[in-house]
Amino acid sequence: MKETPTTSQDPLVCTTCEKVPAGFFKRYQGFLLSPGTLITAANALLLLLGFIAWLFGQGQAASWLFLASAIIGGAPIFKLAVTNIIKNFDLTAGVMVSIAMIAAILVREYSAAAIVAFMMLVGEMLENFTVAKADNALQELEQLVPEFVDMVQGDEVVTVAIQSVRTDDVVLIKPGGRIPVDGTVVKGTASVNQASITGESIPVDKEVGDSVYAGTLCMSGAIEVRVNNVGEETTLGNMIRLVKEARSSKAPVQRLANKYAQYLTPTALVIAAITYALTGDIIRGITVLIVICPCSLVLATPTALVASIGNAAKRGVLVKNGSSMEVIGKVDIVAFDKTGTLTLGQPSLKETISINGLKPDVLLGLAASVERSSEHPLARAIVLAAKQQQIDTFPADNFEALPGHGVKGTVKEHEVVIGNRMLNEEALTLKEKDALHFEQLEEEGNTVIPVAVDQEIAGFLVISDSHRPESLQAIKDLKAMGIKETVLISGDNQRVADAIGHSLGVDKVYAHTLPGEKLDIIRDYQAQGYKIAYIGDGVNDAPALAASDVGVAMGTIGTNVAMETADIVLLTDNVDRIPYLIDLSRVALKVIRNNVMFSMSWNILSVVLGAFGTIGPVVGAIMHEISALPVIANSARLTNRKSKYS
Repeated sequence: MKETPTTSQDPLVCTTCEKVPAGFFKRYQGFLLSPGTLITAANALLLLLGFIAWLFGQGQAASWLFLASAIIGGAPIFKLAVTNIIKNFDLTAGVMVSIAMIAAILVREYSAAAIVAFMMLVGEMLENFTVAKADNALQELEQLVPEFVDMVQGDEVVTVAIQSVRTDDVVLIKPGGRIPVDGTVVKGTASVNQASITGESIPVDKEVGDSVYAGTLCMSGAIEVRVNNVGEETTLGNMIRLVKEARSSKAPVQRLANKYAQYLTPTALVIAAITYALTGDIIRGITVLIVICPCSLVLATPTALVASIGNAAKRGVLVKNGSSMEVIGKVDIVAFDKTGTLTLGQPSLKETISINGLKPDVLLGLAASVERSSEHPLARAIVLAAKQQQIDTFPADNFEALPGHGVKGTVKEHEVVIGNRMLNEEALTLKEKDALHFEQLEEEGNTVIPVAVDQEIAGFLVISDSHRPESLQAIKDLKAMGIKETVLISGDNQRVADAIGHSLGVDKVYAHTLPGEKLDIIRDYQAQGYKIAYIGDGVNDAPALAASDVGVAMGTIGTNVAMETADIVLLTDNVDRIPYLIDLSRVALKVIRNNVMFSMSWNILSVVLGAFGTIGPVVGAIMHEISALPVIANSARLTNRKSKYS
């Protein structure tokens, strides 16, 4: 078989397959140049210039700058409020804020109007940025499939664009290449890392007849694959669709201020109208409108959540938005991915077992000497273990690798065979007790690799992905704090998942799940009325992260797709931060309730004083501003709050 040389004249031929990563501005250009972002920037700039002018004693200039900031920032808020009223008769916090801004401008409290507008706009801008990041994550998912593939056409291999590949075509996958289609191996053997789809920690050996998935990585060996599905029909394409659907169907968190706005807005207007009707004093009516605008109520939730987010950041947790901090304190179910989340995600040598009298360190040294020439990920684990144990290794002669079966070589005149090849091709057998031991080790969730020396099975190398040191305590803490159920959802096989789940004490284990099945499990819990948090690290976790009430991604080992789809990122990969986060959120919710009670009480007092003429617009505006201080102070306590789970 020969490869056809590529030319730049054919649009389907790859001239250069290198992708240059896009910069920040390129990736988020739509968000950065959107009207909302530009208006927020203008509002903030004018507000800042106004404060600078005020600090330098330029009162008149400061007033004009504050007024300009209020008008520019308030215009979209006012427009949206009017639209909501006309189309849906929906009285949101935006309606109350619009009324308060107009009233504040009428009594020349321009700075107050500008600040209220800024607070509303920044919150909206951060939400839009979260959406933009999620869109970028979807683009990264799509980039897991190469733009060009090697297609087998008779005795030739031609590089063509992925769009030209059809069902039943045969494509060649080389070592280190991404598999571009879902298909069936028709020739060759290879070791394939399927973590992006199944989450399995250890690469899977593929041979003729086995299925492969688009977006997975061919670690070693070369295979020819007959195409079953391509593009949107692949497992990866379906996963992208699931992420989009999960995002669009995820119900937004209703803001506390919006809930109260439904009642406060008509109440404010009625009280102001009655005050004017009974007294004939328009100033009293305006005073009522100023003081009843719940700025302290608007601040009740975000100040507490911002303080909590700051607390979390100091402990290595990135919370992307306030609603996520609010919701995680309400979850009933905490579900975990296995590989890279509850486990380290790195295969390591757990034990060297000798069965013929050869010393374990000698056995490991011989195996590592041969594996030094292998590209297989498990080979790296064996070589690293020998290095850590300070065991000498030697050059191997006559090295031979057969992907999917093992490796072979000669070390100091000893023939060493590693892997299942010896049981298949070398016709070597295990004694009954050794075979039972072999099966028992596999049932415990380990990968067991036999090693033969000089045509005799000398022992086993036991490799596993061990759980994180903090995982066990995290599960215990979650149960202690009243979480109804802890769940392990893994793409790995049932035996491995059950072993990890049992050792950590999780309540329920789901194994051998594809991304769509993980999503179904999340939705089943939600259909039963539960709120669920899902913690994962891989591409295959993206649909579940997007659909769960709160998605949490691992920050160091996690993929960019997982981190941008999730609501919260554990920057240090410590899952024991989950109980801490839930506890912090629950305390924040209590602080919010206290803030609301104070705000409502202060508003009622201010309205009564304004209606009876005890205070005028200026004093009302001062009371309006002062009311925010206790709320801010109460929330600020959360910044340095310590938890028994931290």
